[in-house]
Amino acid sequence: MLCQPNFAWCGRRTWNLLPYGLGLLNACLKQRGYDSWLLDPNAANLSEEEVRAELRRTRPDVVGITTFSSEYLDEPRIMSRLVKEELPETLVILGGALPTVWLEAIIDDPNIDYHVTAEGEYRLPALLDALNRGDAPALATIDGLASAHPVPFERPSAGFVEDLDALPVPDYGGLDLADYTEYRHVQAHTVLPRQWPYETTITSRGCPYRCCFCAGRTVSGARVRLRSAAHVLAEVDLMLARGTREVIFLDDHFLANRDRALAIMAGIHERDPQMTWKCVNVTLWHLDEELLAAMLASGCNQITVSVESGNQQVLRDIVHKPIQLPTVAPLLARAQAMGFEIAVNFVLGFPGETWEQIRETVCFAEALPADLVLFHIATPMPRTELWDVCQREGCLAEEASSAGYTTGRISTDEFSPQDLQILRAYEWDRINFASPERRARIARMSGLTLDELDQWRRRSRRQLGRVLAGQA
Repeated sequence: MLCQPNFAWCGRRTWNLLPYGLGLLNACLKQRGYDSWLLDPNAANLSEEEVRAELRRTRPDVVGITTFSSEYLDEPRIMSRLVKEELPETLVILGGALPTVWLEAIIDDPNIDYHVTAEGEYRLPALLDALNRGDAPALATIDGLASAHPVPFERPSAGFVEDLDALPVPDYGGLDLADYTEYRHVQAHTVLPRQWPYETTITSRGCPYRCCFCAGRTVSGARVRLRSAAHVLAEVDLMLARGTREVIFLDDHFLANRDRALAIMAGIHERDPQMTWKCVNVTLWHLDEELLAAMLASGCNQITVSVESGNQQVLRDIVHKPIQLPTVAPLLARAQAMGFEIAVNFVLGFPGETWEQIRETVCFAEALPADLVLFHIATPMPRTELWDVCQREGCLAEEASSAGYTTGRISTDEFSPQDLQILRAYEWDRINFASPERRARIARMSGLTLDELDQWRRRSRRQLGRVLAGQA
């Protein structure tokens, strides 16, 4: 059984997205002859007792649990405990981002037998093969594997999947795709499609950049690896056969290879001129007018970019992001004039950033030709430069590892966590909802009525932007 925990068990916001990584693992295991299936307590909002009942019904020999960022530390602990309490002899294997970036926080959990770090498409089948054969020597050759018992060991991952085209497309097994593809996310413009049903996919892995707050290089490597246009379009064909009307690309480097990106766009348009698509984030420095025109012509309707700071020195010396601020507004203005919806991300509150530089970012965001600007609070996550800086300088107000990007944890002589939370919530409200026209655009991008938008604004001000379980 391959599963992800229910985020709501610990009061987190739940995301009803197709479990793409689990689908890939499921396809890889089936290729090796394993009887595997998916369970998604998160999307189904299953209670702990409902998960227990499913475990008793299916009685899996192995349960593989995926994880996300270190923000979600407690949920996999609960899931693994449920497995062991119901089926003590069942092996529990943990994978995903959490053991990859913060193994030391979870490896001592007595309910987890093995941890698979980095990419699991080949490591997980190799682990199961060795266990089935009782082949201890083979087990000892698998990199990216760790365990705390009976004999503790930890082997760093030695590489990543080089040929992404060699991987199968996801197999979602018995999951009801309509539960995902017809779902309407609200207050989350990146995963709210223009058309339903929609699907998500990932076409690239790895990142060569060194943004101080991101652990992407640890999770997926420092070199961008790309699926070929033909491989991506073959998956699009399967989507179209299922009736999909929009595809959302979840990777950050869809545009890393211009020719490949253009070929994918052309292929989408040739297959169905009415199909729409977008990326959850695009790299600003890859965009130009020719590429924007091709994106628009092939069905892209929205652009989200991450600028991070409105101060060039902060971008250069603290964030390490290759953006030249004078290029941002003209490019976004052209995109907006062409008809794209525009959203821009910023991050506030880095150690070494002054209050005046934070205010510069707010002013820069306000002046941009954008429909929606979003402010996130700098949050140190394990295996990032920001984490190392905060540990070295002692500027964490409290334990930061399980915090999200809406709650301040860093305190310096320039700002406190409360300063950042107040600023974020109220400037988000002031800038984004300054006119009836802008409110109408944001309501559409967020899947809300104007009345629902007003309720969202009030709740955000009163909770200083925090999203709690049970809220959209």
